[in-house]
Amino acid sequence: MRRGRTAPVAAALTAALALAGCAASGAPEPERAAAAERASAAEPTAGQSRVLARAEQILISRCMSARGFAYAVTEPVREEGAARSFPYGVDDVDWARAHGYGGRAERAAAEARAADPNQLYFHRLPARERAAARTALMGASPTGLSATAPTGMTLTASTDGCIARAQRALYGDLAVWFRVKVVTMNLRPAREERVRHDVRYAEAVGRWAACMKEAGRPYASPADSRQAAAALADGLPPDRADAAETALAVTEATCATSTPLGRVSQALDRAYGEEVRSRHQDDITLGHRLQNAALPTAERVVSQFDRATSSGGSRG
Repeated sequence: MRRGRTAPVAAALTAALALAGCAASGAPEPERAAAAERASAAEPTAGQSRVLARAEQILISRCMSARGFAYAVTEPVREEGAARSFPYGVDDVDWARAHGYGGRAERAAAEARAADPNQLYFHRLPARERAAARTALMGASPTGLSATAPTGMTLTASTDGCIARAQRALYGDLAVWFRVKVVTMNLRPAREERVRHDVRYAEAVGRWAACMKEAGRPYASPADSRQAAAALADGLPPDRADAAETALAVTEATCATSTPLGRVSQALDRAYGEEVRSRHQDDITLGHRLQNAALPTAERVVSQFDRATSSGGSRG
């Protein structure tokens, strides 16, 4: 059933883009069609992705305003440049020495999220109005949309609410977009899950744990080490918490680089990353096509909003 929905959307997008290419160039038709096909499947740039995200926020804001609620158009929380992900254990000694486990960046991001005007607005509403506002935003219940992530988990969402309405306005077939989004947003967790279940990773963790024990840090896995860092820092002032976290992170990274853990985990991550992407390439490509097809609408929405804002008009 899901494939039956996907094929018409992809075919329609491809046809539309191919027709547009025919009018734009004097190149032979097969070359124009091939160029249009490549352009439609190209991954959006970071700037284009920001435009799509902002347009969605603007459409949500308009919808919420029409339903009697405020919704601010905000920029996504940007973590400090120091923020990095180490899903298999910190394996960069210099980074660990400078940032520990990234606790400072995590605190800054948490503070930014807590200061989000939409969160503050929702929290200030009386309970009944807050429930009504959440229903307006997300729908009464997470039903109507369902998709299975590469991890095997099934996720659901509502076809009602302003989020659904905004995404439908941008991407057309909401069910197809929801499925593609669920798949592509969970490629990394699927990859990391495969790495952690690989016997080669388990063997490397064993070597790492022996190194940690020799250093006076008897933790069985990097996850245990991170939990220990949180426990050590619990209740301490930020500067002392950072110092305790940093000391443990440096030991963790030293053991990761002096044993096979860093090398093995990186190699497995690359291999499983390619495998997971290959398995879900159709959805990845379709997602890019849907995003590229949505860009003209998104750019128009953002441009209208910016003009209205700069002239002192409505921000919704």
